[in-house]
Order: sequence, then C-alpha cells, then structure tokens
Amino acid sequence: MTFTCSERVAAFVTGFDLQAAPAELTDLAQTALIDTIGVMLAGSAEPASGIVCDMIASEAAAPAAGIVGRGLRTSPQSAALANGTATQALDFDLSFMSGQSAAAVVPAILPLAESLNATAEELIAAWVVGCEVSARIVRSFPSMSSGGSWHAAGVAGVFASAAACARLMQVPEPQIPAIMGIAASMPAGLGENYGTMTKPLHPGRAARDGMEAAFLGARGFTASASAIEGRQGFLALYARSFDWDPSPFDDLGEVYNLTAPGYRIKPFACGGLLHTSIEAALQLRDKALPRLDRIEAIRVTATTHAANRVIDRYPWSDDSSRFSLKYLVPYALIHGAPTLATFTEKALDDPRVRALSEKISTGVDREFPDTTAEGGSPGRVRIAFDDGSSLERAVLDASGSPAAPMTETVFRAKFDDCCAQSVDAGKADALYSYLRSPGEMRKLGDLWPLLSPE
Repeated sequence: MTFTCSERVAAFVTGFDLQAAPAELTDLAQTALIDTIGVMLAGSAEPASGIVCDMIASEAAAPAAGIVGRGLRTSPQSAALANGTATQALDFDLSFMSGQSAAAVVPAILPLAESLNATAEELIAAWVVGCEVSARIVRSFPSMSSGGSWHAAGVAGVFASAAACARLMQVPEPQIPAIMGIAASMPAGLGENYGTMTKPLHPGRAARDGMEAAFLGARGFTASASAIEGRQGFLALYARSFDWDPSPFDDLGEVYNLTAPGYRIKPFACGGLLHTSIEAALQLRDKALPRLDRIEAIRVTATTHAANRVIDRYPWSDDSSRFSLKYLVPYALIHGAPTLATFTEKALDDPRVRALSEKISTGVDREFPDTTAEGGSPGRVRIAFDDGSSLERAVLDASGSPAAPMTETVFRAKFDDCCAQSVDAGKADALYSYLRSPGEMRKLGDLWPLLSPE
C-alpha cells in the first residue's frame, strides 16, 4: 500500500513513543528548550518584538497563554507569532537542517502547552515530532535555501509547527493528513528579507500558521492528503526547477535527524553562515592584531550559499549588521568574539572597524563551494600584508556543532547574557535550574511564571 507524505507524518505524530526512542532525544530537547527560551527572552526586548506585541495587544484576544519575556497574555496563536518573532529577532537561535528550519517549534508549543495544561513529556515529544518533520521537508528539497532562496524557518517551519501542535493536541491520526495539507498552503519566507525585521517574522508566522492548521484540521477542515508531494503540491511548486524527492518521509520514526546530523548552538548572535569565517578571523587575531596598520587586503571566502546570503557592504542598521562579513570579520580582528553589544549603533560607528572593512573582499571558496542540507558552511580568511607576507585560516565546523560542541560553561554564559535583556539574575538562575532538572520539568505549571518579567 502506498502512503502519502502527510499520511506518514500522521502515523509518526500519533505513534511516536518518547520512552522507546533514543534516550539522547530528551537531553537534546532540554538543551534546545534552554537555548531557545534564552534567545527568546533576549529577542523579546527587540524593536521587532515590540511592534508585533503592540499589534497583538490591540486585538485584545482572550488571555489564554503568556508571551515569553512579556507581561502580555493573549491567544495561543498570537503568542506563537510573538514568540517566533522574538526567537529570531537576534538571529541567535539554534541551527538545524538548512539553517533554522525548526525555529517555529518551541514558540508554538510553549503557549499551546500552557493553554492545554500539558505535561513536560508531552512538550518534549511534540518538540521531537516537529523537528523530525521539518528535517524531512528539508531533505526532500535540499536546495530550499541554497538554490531556492527560501528561508527554511518560514517554509519548513510551518510543517514543523503543525506536526508539533497536532501531537500536543492529541489529534487522531485520520485528521492529521488534512492538517499537513492545510500547512502546505501556508509556507513563506524570502531570503531577500535577511537583515530586516521581516526575517524573524518568518518563524513567527510559521509558528502561528502551523498552530492554525492544527486547530482547523482537528475540527474537520479539509485539505489534500497529497499536498506535500502531489502534482500541484508544495514540493512541485516551491522546488520548481530543482531536484526534489519525498522519500525521506519513509524513515520517519526509524531515523532521527536530531541525533545525526544534529543541531548547532550558536555562539554569536548573527547569521549562522558567517560563523566559520568569524572564527577563522578570531584564530588569526593574535598574529594579526599587532600588524593591523600593515594589512593590505583581507579576502573572505565561503560557500556559494553563504556568499549569496551575506550583505556585501558595511551595515546600516542593527539588523543588517548580523549578515555583514565586511563588518563582523574586521570587528573580530579588532575586538574579539562578537557579543550582543556588537550589534548596536555604537559598535557600528567604530572608525577602526569601518576603515578595516574597506580592505575586505568576499567570494566563493574553490575548495568548498557547496553547502549541505545539514547546514555545513565552511569559511576561510586570508590576510595579506604590505610586505608580501600573509596569514590564512579555514574553519570547516562552526563552534556549537556536534563536531565542535559548546561547553556547559559557555552555554550557561550565553543563556545568562540573553536572559539579562529581559529578566533579573535570580529568575534566570531559577529558570536554568528548572529546565536542567528532569524531575522539576514534570511540573510545567511552575514554568510559566519564570518566562515573564513580572
């Protein structure tokens, strides 16, 4: 018997057993929750989040769920929109399969879990389901970002959100294909909007729209069961002129992409495609710093996808600074590793960084021109001096990836730095302890007050 992609998703959503799945999935979920909640708290203080929350407040929806980092309560759908926007407002959220394809999952399941009074185990299972479904969308269309110029967080993300919400709502299997069919008509997210407030809006919309698809489908709203792979379906249209293959849906529940290739925790609050180039610059810094005034040229090369996505000019705003190698490489050489303070107008006005940026050129590296659906994006920096000497370093695996894991100390420091943007140190410490303690995580009712600054 032949099953559609949506039918395979339905079987996985209802049949997934967290207790029988690989044990590391729970640990991966807890770490992802900590990281995502941290960056969400930081992002909730950003202007983009403020504008979205102002709009939500004006709608005066029934206060069924809280918005992370805000005192505002609203409908689960609106909370998902605000949470998703906050999650990517600083571009600090984790990368998984073609960038941040699963960015919409946590923003959606938190308010839904609160409104449903769900358990911690149900929350974690929903997260796993959402991430694995997003991985199948990406694997079916591996050039979604690199060739198609779609933002995976807004495209694969809506399927991920829909599947995760369907799991959390315990929707019966026969109704889930319609949920995925509804979701298939909702993906959106243009690469051209990188460096603007609209980029974080993509996962916000995906979180909200996926939940809406689950709500509608659970109530009997109809959609095609072959809307993902059908002749006029999602893959045929979004992957037009590119190779696509729905066969990755066949291994749902048998192979877990959360364990391989896994996800990457970001050490810097900027586009993940830039991280290896920043790290290459940091590794050259000690030798280059004493000779900054003798630098003649800096050549930064990366994958074709990275070269196409970066902003090849000096940034003009906080948002654009997160995607400019001509800003971040000289900043790293002069000041060291980027922090949250790096992406501010004060930092952008540094005359030394501006002067050094004029010596930078970017391009595609001949050794590693291609990126992968798993998100691998090597980078190289070559510094030429006026005496003919040079320094060069290439970084293949960015910090925070399974190949170069982040230490607990660095991870905790990132979380504390993020939380400091919205809540006091005492609440941040309580939140970290809660999320790191499996026993405490059973009582989700204790979580919600920790997510609000009030």
